[in-house]
Amino acid sequence: MKSYKPLLANVAAQTIFGLGYFFIKMGMAVVDQDTVKFLSFRFTLGFLAMTLILLLKIQKVDYKKGFIGLIFLCGLFNPAISQILETTSTSYAPTSQIAMYNSMLPIVMLIFSALINKEYPTRRQLGFVLVCVAGVFIANMVEPDVTGMTKLGLILIIGTNVAVAINRVLVRRASAVFTSFEIIYITTGMGALLFNLISVGRSAAAGTLPAYFDGLVCPEFAVAVLYMGIGSCVIAFLSMTYASANLPFAVYASTCTLSTVVAIISGIFLLHETFTAVQAVGTAVILVGIVGISLSYDKKDAEGNRYHLEEKKA
Repeated sequence: MKSYKPLLANVAAQTIFGLGYFFIKMGMAVVDQDTVKFLSFRFTLGFLAMTLILLLKIQKVDYKKGFIGLIFLCGLFNPAISQILETTSTSYAPTSQIAMYNSMLPIVMLIFSALINKEYPTRRQLGFVLVCVAGVFIANMVEPDVTGMTKLGLILIIGTNVAVAINRVLVRRASAVFTSFEIIYITTGMGALLFNLISVGRSAAAGTLPAYFDGLVCPEFAVAVLYMGIGSCVIAFLSMTYASANLPFAVYASTCTLSTVVAIISGIFLLHETFTAVQAVGTAVILVGIVGISLSYDKKDAEGNRYHLEEKKA
């Protein structure tokens, strides 16, 4: 019998992430492409929202039941490393191209999952993942000068994929002990602390601290921070973490490519970026892979993977 709740949770999360590039570009334009400043507002809002949820006793946390250091390790890779790389990449590459290269994330995730958690996909799941990869290769059969991709942009995107892949594999292991809320609360708090220390420190050194909050009076910046702080940091990450703990890893990794399609569509229609017929064919192939692998698992497979992870923690 199939269970679609975790699958739908990841679909919702990836849709929010896919639209996020549009709001990142909107917010970054207001703060003159200051990556850390934008991230400081985003993660502070997310952390405050989650703290309010705790104060209202809607959720509770208990960090005595396992090794909390694993959560801090998760936070090191995301948001500490990956968010700086990803947000900066939007200044050096079009949204559609960032999304296209991020489609390789499932493969990177499967590699690290096999190395760290000893989880391996079935042949059918691996076949559909390779379909997704084929779609990426097809979509990238376009000259860089046509797409607007820069060398620095490509390096930042590759670095983001590696950091995010390691984070999601570690989060999956942490989910065997801690709840989604417990994990995301700490990692969001880490982001808020780190990015504020850097951003406020730089503003104080430059003597621009009195104008630090000026961006919030701009509607575009306020909307971008609200979307990324509440929608992405809280809703999307909680949904994704829940999905990570309850889906076979190959299914989870593959459905993460849905954000690619959403980001491409938003890039075309909201940011008016160039998108060729070849890229459209590649995107269609990616969708075939996503649908195929999403239908290739049973609930017992998810339970078996979760049991495997819990045994590793015991």
